[in-house]
Amino acid sequence: MGKRVVITGAGVVSPIGTGLKAFAAGLRAGRSAAAPIQAFDTEKYPFKLAHEVKNFDARALGTHLLDPFIQYAVKAADEALRDARFDPSGVDPYRIALSVSSSKGGMHTLDRFKARFTARPSAILGARIYANLVPNFAAQWIARRWKIQGPAKCYVAACATGTVAVEEGAHMIAGGQADYCLAGASDASIVPLMLAGYRQMKALSDTGMRPFHKNRDGFLVGEGAGIVFLESLESARARGAQIYAEVLGAAQGTDSTHALHFSPDENALSRTVKKLLQKIDRGPQDVGYVNLHGTATRAGDIYETEQLKKAFGSQAASIPMSATKAMTGHMLGASGAVEIIICLLAMQDGFLPPTAGLDDPDPACDLDYVAGAARPAKINTAISVSMGFGGHVATLALGKL
Repeated sequence: MGKRVVITGAGVVSPIGTGLKAFAAGLRAGRSAAAPIQAFDTEKYPFKLAHEVKNFDARALGTHLLDPFIQYAVKAADEALRDARFDPSGVDPYRIALSVSSSKGGMHTLDRFKARFTARPSAILGARIYANLVPNFAAQWIARRWKIQGPAKCYVAACATGTVAVEEGAHMIAGGQADYCLAGASDASIVPLMLAGYRQMKALSDTGMRPFHKNRDGFLVGEGAGIVFLESLESARARGAQIYAEVLGAAQGTDSTHALHFSPDENALSRTVKKLLQKIDRGPQDVGYVNLHGTATRAGDIYETEQLKKAFGSQAASIPMSATKAMTGHMLGASGAVEIIICLLAMQDGFLPPTAGLDDPDPACDLDYVAGAARPAKINTAISVSMGFGGHVATLALGKL
């Protein structure tokens, strides 16, 4: 696979905190950010709750005129660069890569300007909408701010987008396409159009997000961004950089049966996890933590539970796993990148993030979900699992050096 790849910086914008310190504190506390929606008047809509980013200052980085998904991505990239103690101006800009995307792009822009553009279309307004709408523009604004001129890859894989982005960033470093890479994803989709769609799919909760709970009824939408800084192990050691973890490997799969549902007969998730373990030369007994997709849908949580039993066999019940979306909400395309950062913090600080609110588990969901409260633990190998509409499955493994 080429060079060994490590993560030396991370930045996060999330409903439970912006910046690693605040975010880690929220994780340890098991705090849910679910609250009445403030982004728009919900009086005429049936959906009332979401996990929104609060107290975000877009003017600090001069991005206040841009769509929130771009604002969040630029902020998370700034945090990641500072955390890595890396100054892009001091190296060849052609050797810095980007692997940053979004599953949706500028939904706030679409919501804000669609009526105005329909009533009075203009080239200027059309250009403004386009420049804030397409998922790859988050990467473009990061490149513009730090004069990054290396390869930029912007994959879209629904709610697996963030995980795929980090995987592709690691491939670029391992294969020598770049020496450094900012990788991750951003999403800001708390708008009526998107929430109405999820409600029509019967995936949106009316009461609160409770993965693996007996009374779960779906997810609540979250927003934010997660970005990591990747470089080779050799580079990190030469810089004297902190190293959170090594990217041991990644694996992807596809379920071909349905756009919205995963079939237990195709075993897409269990096949992908088994492939990942083979690639990283680890067994189930070596895995110290799994961050689950855990969207609190009736079928989805049972599917994930049964698939991980198939993947890990007799060891499945002894591996701590948790669904941290109970705290952050479902951050859609950003969720995979943010959950990789959760794994980094868990490994560094020695704790298992909880599945918040899991006080009455579904008997069919009978694994160790770290219910309710964080636990201390030494984690040497962690796996993050993401799935997305369209049949996407993406997994990534991290190892502590």
